[in-house]
Amino acid sequence: MYIFLYKIFSNFLSFFIFLFFLIRFFVSKENLQSLRDKFVLYKTIRITRKLIWINAVSIGEAKTALIIVREILKKNPDINILFSTSTISAFQVIKSENLRITLIHTPIDIDFLIKRFLRIWNPSLVIFFESEIWPNVISNVHEKKIKFLICNGRISKKSFKKWKKFFFFSRNIFQKVNFCQVQEYDSYKRFKTLGVKKVEVNGNLKFLSAQPKINNKDFIKLKTKLKGKRVITLFSSHEGEEKIFITCTKLLQKKFSNLFFIIIPRHINRSNSIHNLIKKNKLNSILRSDFNKIKKEDTFFIVDTFGELGLFFKLSHLAIVGGSLVKKGGHNPIEAESFNCPLICGPNMQNFSEIADKMKKEKAGFFLENCNDLEKQISYLLENPKIINLTINNFKKLCKFEKSRSIITLKKIQNFIDEFDST
Repeated sequence: MYIFLYKIFSNFLSFFIFLFFLIRFFVSKENLQSLRDKFVLYKTIRITRKLIWINAVSIGEAKTALIIVREILKKNPDINILFSTSTISAFQVIKSENLRITLIHTPIDIDFLIKRFLRIWNPSLVIFFESEIWPNVISNVHEKKIKFLICNGRISKKSFKKWKKFFFFSRNIFQKVNFCQVQEYDSYKRFKTLGVKKVEVNGNLKFLSAQPKINNKDFIKLKTKLKGKRVITLFSSHEGEEKIFITCTKLLQKKFSNLFFIIIPRHINRSNSIHNLIKKNKLNSILRSDFNKIKKEDTFFIVDTFGELGLFFKLSHLAIVGGSLVKKGGHNPIEAESFNCPLICGPNMQNFSEIADKMKKEKAGFFLENCNDLEKQISYLLENPKIINLTINNFKKLCKFEKSRSIITLKKIQNFIDEFDST
C-alpha cells in the first residue's frame, strides 16, 4: 500500500523534478546526455546477451564498482555490463577507463521512468553500491524477479534514523534486497534492523582498488620541475579546507624553505576560486593546466584536471585527506596505498570510520583532534622521517590484510551470476 502511494507520488512530482534538472542544465551542472539518460529519453536497445546493471553514484563509489566490473568481465566474457552513475565527473572518470561496458547516467527514481528503463535494458542482476536505497528501483526490480544486491554497503546513523521513522514503509523496501555486503558492523546492524535478511561483513572493497594510473612522462616532467622540493598535498578538498590549509602553509614556510603545496579540489569547477583565494592571501599559485608556465616563486599547484590523483600521490611526501578538515566525513584514504606518502586525517572521518579506526590501531596514519594542529603535525613529520617510513609500512600491511578479506565478496557476486547464467 505505502509503496503504491510512493510510486504515484513520484510520478506526480516528475514534471517538477524535470524542471529542477533543466535548471541544472542551464547552470552547466547537467548536459544533454545526462538529461537524456536520467529521464530515459532513448529508444529501445536490442540486447543479445545477459546483462548486469551496476550503479555507483559518484566518483568514489564508481571507482570501487570498477573492481567488480573488471572481475566480472574477466570471468564472464559473454555478459554485458550496464554501468550507471549520477554525476558528470564520475561519468568522465569511468569513460576514461575504456572498459567493455555500456556507460550511462543513472535514471531518476520515478516509477514510470524505472519501468521504462527496465523494459529497455532487461537486466538479469542489479548491483547498487554503498548507500543508495531507491524505493522505485528496488520495488520494480523485485516485481520482475531480478536479484538486487548492495555492495560495499554503508548506512550512516543519520540515514538510519530517517529510514526508521518511516519503518512502515522502509521495511517493505529493505526486505526486497537479496544480499547486502557491508563495510563495517554498525552498517550490518542497521541494515538488519531495517529488514535486509542476508547481510555480511566482508571488509571494504576499496582495499581491492587498482592503483591510480600515472602518466610516466608527466611524472618525470613534474618531478624535474619540483626537484629539491618537499611536496604536501591536500586531496579531495571541500570549501573551507583550502583556507585552513593556506593558514597552515604560511606558518610552515617560516620554518621550511623547500616546500611545495598541491590542492586537488573534490570538484574541479572550484579550481579558479581556490586560485583566487591563494592570490588574496598574497601567495603564488598556478593551475595544473598552466603548469608549463610555472615560475620559481610559485609555491601552490591547483589541480583542474581529472584522473591524475596517482600522479600527485607519487610526487607527494605527505597527503592530507580532504573532507576531514570540515564536516564532510572524509574521503577514501586507501587510494594512497600504492604510494609512499603517509596520510594526515582531520577530525571528521565518519564516512570511513572503520578504516580510520584500523589505521589508528595499526599506527598506519596520523589523526588530528583539532584542525589547528595541522601545522604542528606536518612540522613534526618533516623533522622525523623515520616515523614517516614506519607509518607507510604499517599502512601497506593493513591494506594487504584487508584485501584478503574483501576477496570473499567477489566470490559471492560470482555465485549470483552463475545462478542466473545457468537459467
